[in-house]
Amino acid sequence: MSIQISLPFLVAITACSGAAFGSQPVPADDCYPDAITHPDQIAMEDIAGRMIRLLPQSERAKIQAADGLGSEAIDLSRLSTGVDRSITAHVDPDITPAEYRDMLVSDELEERMTDTQRMMLDRLVEQLTAGIQPPALCFTPGTDPDYVNAINQLLEFRFQIMFQQTGRWSSTAVDGGGLGQGDPTTITYSYVPDGTFVPDLIGPQGNSNLFSWLNGIYGSPDEWQPIFDQVFDRWAELTGTSYIYEPNDDGANLNGPSGVVGVRGDVRIAAITIDGNSGVLAYNNFPNDGDMVFDSADNFYNFTGGNSLRLRNVAAHEHGHGLGMLHVCPIQETKLMEPFVTTDFDGPQLDDILNGIRHYGDVYEPDNSIAQANDLGTLGIGGIATVENAGVDDNSDSDYFKVSVNQRSRITFSVSPDAAAYVQGGQTSQCNGGSLTDYNSVHNLQITVVDSDGIFLDSINETGFGESETMVFDAETPGDYFFIVNGATNVNSVQRYEALVLVTNVPFLVPVIEADPPEAVDPGVPGSFDVTIDPREDTIVPGSAELFVSINGDAFAATPLASNGGESYTATLPPANCDDTVEFYIAVEGETGGEITLPEDGASDPFSASVGEFISAFEDDFETDMGWSVSGDALGRATGRWERGVPAGDGSRGDAPNDADGSGSCYLTGNGGPGSNTDVDDGETILTSPAFDVSGAGQATVSYSRWYDNTGSGTGAAPGADIFTVQISDNNGANWTNLEIVGPNTAESSGGWFSASFQVGDFVSLTDEIRIRFIAEDAGDGSVIEAAVDAIKVEALTCEAPDICLADFNNDGSVNFFDISAFLTAFNGGDQAADVTGDGVLNFFDVSSFLGAFSAGCP
Repeated sequence: MSIQISLPFLVAITACSGAAFGSQPVPADDCYPDAITHPDQIAMEDIAGRMIRLLPQSERAKIQAADGLGSEAIDLSRLSTGVDRSITAHVDPDITPAEYRDMLVSDELEERMTDTQRMMLDRLVEQLTAGIQPPALCFTPGTDPDYVNAINQLLEFRFQIMFQQTGRWSSTAVDGGGLGQGDPTTITYSYVPDGTFVPDLIGPQGNSNLFSWLNGIYGSPDEWQPIFDQVFDRWAELTGTSYIYEPNDDGANLNGPSGVVGVRGDVRIAAITIDGNSGVLAYNNFPNDGDMVFDSADNFYNFTGGNSLRLRNVAAHEHGHGLGMLHVCPIQETKLMEPFVTTDFDGPQLDDILNGIRHYGDVYEPDNSIAQANDLGTLGIGGIATVENAGVDDNSDSDYFKVSVNQRSRITFSVSPDAAAYVQGGQTSQCNGGSLTDYNSVHNLQITVVDSDGIFLDSINETGFGESETMVFDAETPGDYFFIVNGATNVNSVQRYEALVLVTNVPFLVPVIEADPPEAVDPGVPGSFDVTIDPREDTIVPGSAELFVSINGDAFAATPLASNGGESYTATLPPANCDDTVEFYIAVEGETGGEITLPEDGASDPFSASVGEFISAFEDDFETDMGWSVSGDALGRATGRWERGVPAGDGSRGDAPNDADGSGSCYLTGNGGPGSNTDVDDGETILTSPAFDVSGAGQATVSYSRWYDNTGSGTGAAPGADIFTVQISDNNGANWTNLEIVGPNTAESSGGWFSASFQVGDFVSLTDEIRIRFIAEDAGDGSVIEAAVDAIKVEALTCEAPDICLADFNNDGSVNFFDISAFLTAFNGGDQAADVTGDGVLNFFDVSSFLGAFSAGCP
């Protein structure tokens, strides 16, 4: 029965040269990790490398061809053909695999390669030409770097790589088909019986002798199979993969049939003679074929120290390829998927874990709903729960955690990024570079809490990228609460995090004051506003609800709030003149909680009200052209400059998908369609307002809505590096003063509409030449920068003293008995409107002054 292999068939082969690992343990007096060169040798090679660069190019080529001391300092890809081997083929979609091979392999490299190396390289080209993804080779130190580069560049032929990834498993024996990015996956594995045929994916082929080979080293399968169990168990502890040992394997040819429960595993493990001792150690296929083949003729595996760390790390590395991972540079012996095997650590490291979480989610998956929520248990007072190695694996991933309490409790839920900043990149010949990425600043983490019915209770996102978030939630009733962790912005990448949950007693609930204080009051008349005081668990001290007022910096004077019954009160500000400064706060005393003020700091940070009326000096919703101008370096570029219009994008690249005020239009940078590359590039774009007049105003405010995203929702390089600047001028733009700088890495620099308001007089003089401008820039490393502005409003304070007749107390235009009645009612009620003398005290002198005014009548 023949087996058909459908194309394209994704195959990765990892060949690990074992020459640098001796078959005997390192002497105790020379204890350096395997595959790490002795420091004396490193010093000699450094000196030789510096000297060799002084030789003529032809002589340098001869030294490296002979693998002479210092030759690793030379990159022959630049000595012979002048081709930069770090450029991958997917930049040119028309290039053929054979042509790309010729680009990668210089004449000197062709001469240096052994017949086996040449055969492997040509075999990969054949597979590429046939539509089969070519292998990746993993080498130990000392292997020809140009050969390493050629093999691995072919592996990446036309791949779009993130975290140096290929595709992931889309179907397994247990899960079936339909698996996609971020889905947890169950993989079965089996050991093929000796005699199973292993085809020539890289040239060598033969019948597996896995059992006889490893039995010869360990004695029996009971000794060596648990080593593989440890490898798979470790991957399962770190990612959303789980593994089931399949005890059956029907011996079908390797690298063809899929896993079937009760027949064979998804991952099948075999061994043949590949190239003998000190050559290729093993190779492995990419999903959906994860078969692993070891070189049974290599004595590298004979040393079993460190709980067989050599075998375990090779197997863990190979299965990394079997999960869809490519090699990663630079070589620092900090990442399992580096192209050279090491025993400097045990199993997957941070970069490998991030790679795995990105493909398969974290160990808590599936946890994307209330029904799937991870149960952190029922926590009593003082209870603690921790979450480690969790991950938001893409822009749609939300992790649910269930916290149950059996009494009224305060739940503190904190999340913190749990990665690092490091250099990471794809395979190159020297494997000594990459891009610095801060994997702690991928997502702007946020927390939401809902009840068991999914009803929203609270959310928090007060910090920016790379920072922790902490929610303090008071669960007023016992029950189940569900905390959701995800990214606040549309970043399609992975963020590892950890969480801490702490349950404590809810503090005693002191009274709460709520009010909507006025920002401006009319001159010469009292100004009233509503106040609500909720005693909560406390009891209000009778008569303690008071309004404290200071005019022009005088000492704060208290007057009682007028009770309306229940929790409702009325506060009345005394009359003030046009030039007065009015400050005030509200206070109440609880029998247990003591004095509570609004604002919280009372007299130290009171409310303030202007005397007069704010009128519009300038207002623009950008539905018409009101004279704004655009300038800056980006003006001459095709896209990215400021333009007025209805947003046409979808927000996928950090652009505003809608305006702020609902009118339709706004000003925005590069108004392209959904997903279009129209952001600010290589400079700044400046939006400047027309001039507006606030001269003669006692006060002026400028307010606007703004959108700024310097992350590109995960689509751009150097996220969180640029700023958005707003400036103001009082002399038609001759000089500018900063109003605010947004970013570079805050909660308001990753998209979303935010409102801002400023007192003009705090920054510049109030003139008739006021202008504001908004500057969006892409400085330094290229980033995806999008900005928008809407709902501009400038208001000026005007004040005209009223003609006041004290005798007409009720302001009905007539002086009669009703004015006396109104005065006495206010006086007896403690209303400050009856403070005719303005001394802050209601007494006989106020009555006398009013009666005198009443007798005199109104003009």
